[in-house]
Amino acid sequence: MQTLASLQSKLASVVNDFCKKYQSFDEAFSSYTAQYGDSSIKVYEPFKISGTIDPVIIILGRTTPLFYRHSHRALAGNLTSVEIESGKVYVMGRREPPDSKLIVWSPAAEIEIEQYDSRVRIIPSRIHAAIFGLEDGEVLFADLGSSSGSILAGETSKPEPFITLYATPRVEIHRVTIEQKYAGSRKK
Repeated sequence: MQTLASLQSKLASVVNDFCKKYQSFDEAFSSYTAQYGDSSIKVYEPFKISGTIDPVIIILGRTTPLFYRHSHRALAGNLTSVEIESGKVYVMGRREPPDSKLIVWSPAAEIEIEQYDSRVRIIPSRIHAAIFGLEDGEVLFADLGSSSGSILAGETSKPEPFITLYATPRVEIHRVTIEQKYAGSRKK
């Protein structure tokens, strides 16, 4: 797996490119870093979402669900889906000022993927999370220190169910594995 320093370097390069390419990203990034500091956006602990059983549920801000299906290498919301390509980095967040749309900024486009309810107390952060499509085919999810946290739930191909919580106000990673209710073979 990639090192944190390598992922952070890729993220820094993409952030620089997206600030130049997308006005909405530049506004979201500028206002977020003005509020929380220039070093507030970083890769804390990536989670491998490739090699999982479809779908992995990704919840941003505790109320905004997305679905990652590794069999299609696609991240989907209610509005559309985005194909995750090898060698690409995708950043998820919201516009500033908020317009109730969760955005995926990619090298190819700015995509409105999901609507969120702006009436709830905790909405997705302006710069919330990233998905790294690595050259070796792995796909990693990383909360970028969002102020509202992330939850991942799914099952690995082993099969091992998991829940991963990126909690706020500081990022703490909590992993919960769920034991099988009935171990071994069934009696007849």
